[in-house]
Amino acid sequence: MNVLVTGGGTSAPIDDVRTITNVSTGRFAASISESCLARGARVWHVHAPSAQLPLLRLARFDLESADIAGEFDRLRRLHHEWKAVGDRLQLVPLESGTVAEYAQILHHLLLTQSIDVAFLAMAVADYEPSPVAGKVGSDEDELIVRCGRTPKVIRSVRDWAPRVYLVGFKLLSRATTPELLRQAEASGRTNRADLTVANDLQSLVAGSHTVHLVRTGHPPETLEPGADLADRVVARVLKWAENSRQ
Repeated sequence: MNVLVTGGGTSAPIDDVRTITNVSTGRFAASISESCLARGARVWHVHAPSAQLPLLRLARFDLESADIAGEFDRLRRLHHEWKAVGDRLQLVPLESGTVAEYAQILHHLLLTQSIDVAFLAMAVADYEPSPVAGKVGSDEDELIVRCGRTPKVIRSVRDWAPRVYLVGFKLLSRATTPELLRQAEASGRTNRADLTVANDLQSLVAGSHTVHLVRTGHPPETLEPGADLADRVVARVLKWAENSRQ
């Protein structure tokens, strides 16, 4: 399969030196790409400038490890894995990280590549200011930034690639599970997505990341925390995508 994954958070400039962004690290998106690669897929990974990257995020030597030899072995295995899948991984960076740039790159890839599944995990800004040329002065007691709505990029994907299996993501914070599911289902309908992956920020912060897979016409499926969470999501998505093509 040809898979498109997006990860990290967009950035909205206030002036030449300040930006508004969000807390997304791109870790879950990187894990999704790693799982797709392990299953033989060809992956285009679109990422924000500071986002974690598939496999490369793991290539850091732990100087505090008590098992130095084990660390060398782990990095050696990672190097072999990179060589095995590297020709099937295309890293596509955002330069400025803006919503407009994200939309442009997504549009280009969906029109020029035969993408079967799109995991749109990037945290895309809902609001952004009109940037000021230069630098806003730092002498005032308050900095007031007025922001306008940004386009919902995911809502155009079905027009750009009608046959793609589209996976959207819905993140709330401090929401009840029924409210999270309700909003995820509404987003799925509006975005014309095949699946919406719903999660709450607090479960991430607490180290107990739980996701809910929400599909119109199907009961939601809850996946409990675990090191293989992204892999379990990918296994279901690729199966459902294959079924949808038959």
